[in-house]
Amino acid sequence: MAKRKMSRVNFKVNAVIKHNSSKYKCCVRDISLTGLFLSTDADIKIGETATVVVKMESETTAGEIILKCEVIRREKEGIGFQFVELPLDSYIFLRNLVAYNYGDFSPIDEEYCRHLASRKMKDPEK
Repeated sequence: MAKRKMSRVNFKVNAVIKHNSSKYKCCVRDISLTGLFLSTDADIKIGETATVVVKMESETTAGEIILKCEVIRREKEGIGFQFVELPLDSYIFLRNLVAYNYGDFSPIDEEYCRHLASRKMKDPEK
């Protein structure tokens, strides 16, 4: 398996996968700024897209992050997703979550800048 390019942190919360007309309850196992791994038996193939709703609930807050994702890995324990779109508010929340659990913001910001620089930019005129 290729070495990961982004720092991941363990993050155990409930989530729902919406794929076609189906919904699958699942649990987040770990998360980064570019993707997450969900413990699930959902039947979604590599390359397919889905919407993942991550439930953020605690004693003081309740909310959710809605993420458009693509399946990039399947294992017996679940599915690895890469974010296709990451709204700014979701990015800020995930950055703070990952950096807080990682213990340092600098490497997280550097990783994400390298990630953005490596992506091919689409010409808006086309």
